[in-house]
Amino acid sequence: MQKQSIILFVLLLPLLAMGALDHVIISEVCLLPSEREFIKLSNPTNAAVDLSDYYLTDATEPTMGQYYYNLPGDADYYSGSKDFIVRFPDGYTLDANTSILISVPTKSAFNDNYGEMPDLSIKEDFRQAGSLATTIGGAPYYFDDYKETLVLFYWDGSSATVQDVDYIIWGGTDFGVDKSGISGYNNDTPVASQDYIPWHAATQMHNIGQKLKRNSDEGTETQSGGNGITGHDETSENLSQTWIAVSVGNTKPEITSVTLSPTNPTTEDDITITATITDDGLVDLVQLSYSFGSTNETVDMLNTEGDSYSTKISSFGTVGVLYYTIEATDNSGLVTTSLTYSKSITEPEEELTIASIRENWGDYDGETVTLRGVVTIGSNIIITTRTSAYFQDQSGKGLNLYDGSITALEQGDSIEVTGSLTEFNGVYELTDWTSSIEVLAKNVPITTVNKLDIIEIINDLADWEGSYVEVSGAVADRSNPTSTNTGCNVTIEDETGRATVRIWNTTGVIYDALGNLVNEETDSLLEVGNRVTLRGVVGIYSDSPQILLGYASDVEAYIEGEAGFGNTLLTVAPYPFVPKLGEVIQYSYEYPANCRVILRVYDLSGRFITTLEDSYYAVTWKKQSTWNGRNELDQLLPPGNYIFHLQTTNRSTGKTESDIAPVVIGVKF
Repeated sequence: MQKQSIILFVLLLPLLAMGALDHVIISEVCLLPSEREFIKLSNPTNAAVDLSDYYLTDATEPTMGQYYYNLPGDADYYSGSKDFIVRFPDGYTLDANTSILISVPTKSAFNDNYGEMPDLSIKEDFRQAGSLATTIGGAPYYFDDYKETLVLFYWDGSSATVQDVDYIIWGGTDFGVDKSGISGYNNDTPVASQDYIPWHAATQMHNIGQKLKRNSDEGTETQSGGNGITGHDETSENLSQTWIAVSVGNTKPEITSVTLSPTNPTTEDDITITATITDDGLVDLVQLSYSFGSTNETVDMLNTEGDSYSTKISSFGTVGVLYYTIEATDNSGLVTTSLTYSKSITEPEEELTIASIRENWGDYDGETVTLRGVVTIGSNIIITTRTSAYFQDQSGKGLNLYDGSITALEQGDSIEVTGSLTEFNGVYELTDWTSSIEVLAKNVPITTVNKLDIIEIINDLADWEGSYVEVSGAVADRSNPTSTNTGCNVTIEDETGRATVRIWNTTGVIYDALGNLVNEETDSLLEVGNRVTLRGVVGIYSDSPQILLGYASDVEAYIEGEAGFGNTLLTVAPYPFVPKLGEVIQYSYEYPANCRVILRVYDLSGRFITTLEDSYYAVTWKKQSTWNGRNELDQLLPPGNYIFHLQTTNRSTGKTESDIAPVVIGVKF
């Protein structure tokens, strides 16, 4: 027995020397889809660990010098609201030889996706790391699916340095960390020499329905002389060997690529609705529920090919609005319900429009057509060496007017033009028109402005390309002109997604053609964090949407509602509504100046349903909006009684006021 023990001990020596687990580790990470992100931490030691002074972060930004190890200095440790740097709850303990699941979104979102509750939620349970109030962030999700760094570290709150506990990177070393040469720290592994978990299109390391999982100890990680809490060099782990992708377990079905054909149905059209349904198990049932006028039906959608499901609705023969929702159930009983979509059914068009041309491009490509419309971006605005203007007609869709020479066109010109339809790199153009264009009127208002959520542009880029749209949201990022980039890229974000707004210097919206600042007002409006409404033409760059902004007058501060009287007041329409029929309930609310305003919905048992407003406001205002009867996960709620709760808190005095109002969700008959 003694000999066998010695042999066993000798056999274990390489393992202990290479990557002994003597501290808390990151053992699992799920990146896809974004609403299902989570982290698993494990304590492989024989002693409980108090996590009160432990932190988690993905907020590394090398280009700005923003690293977590700057936290003791309370500056340059946080890269922005798309990331997080958070501190564990006070007194939270991880027992010996146990693990905890940490949901990145809310606990209820995790439960809805996985059928169990996590131990903690980044959004709900963690403390902010330092003085910055944004360290838990306002973004819906956090992880970059392709390249990012995740660090678990320790800081006692007074030391000039932090200690690494575990460190992983995936997809590349773009966001790697090297503290070599930083005062108080030992040398890390140089970023260029750090190993990473592979994640790119060719390897497909982590697909939907999978997670990244540690499959061994810390491998060949250096065990001494490092910045780790137990002396390891946590940046030296051979991650490509110690991590693998495995199945994540049961999750809800995912509904994507919901399409309606024809795109603009008329009273004469049969309508086909198609969706892609994916699941880590088997899909048992997919149903479409729709309403049109007094008609309310639920029909099965059939699996046509692969993950595609489809059903056909016979023509309605009359104008109106079609509302429809898709529900998918898998073999584990987990159910996903889509958004409620709507589509207007109209009379068949008699006049040729840009919309009908775009919908039936294969029939019109190369044809000569005559169209009437209003110029949305004139010539000499985006390009000064040739004509590249945009116009659109009453259908709300637009085209590029292209020619090698320059023809003077201004925004608001009403034109009739005859030319040839062509397509170039996804851009639909009208060419060969310079000898057959007539300006019918000047300074004509652009009456057909497409007010869109950003996700609508992303999902239907080919449809909206060339069209004049209006979007409202917050400025999330911005890059200014350089010697090689003669324009600004502004990232605007609404509740549904992000899009790039391209502002060429030639427009004079912010800078002139020489790169000089010429419009301080627009420059100030488009600072990061400001909420704005802007209008521009949807373009395509590298197969992604890009809103082309041509005029300073097409940017303005985004303000909802009307001036208030300093009250905390809530009013909800006094009648039931049926969300399953696409109905919404109207409500209005008023708040004082210099207040944080929170408007939430609860059921009668006090359980949280959703947040309709959570913002700070400097001036008193009265707003009016509608609620669609859905919870924070966009799921339809069952019939019953619910409570609206409005709370305002003065930022200077701390004074809190509140008001409540009942609302009833009715039954669909």
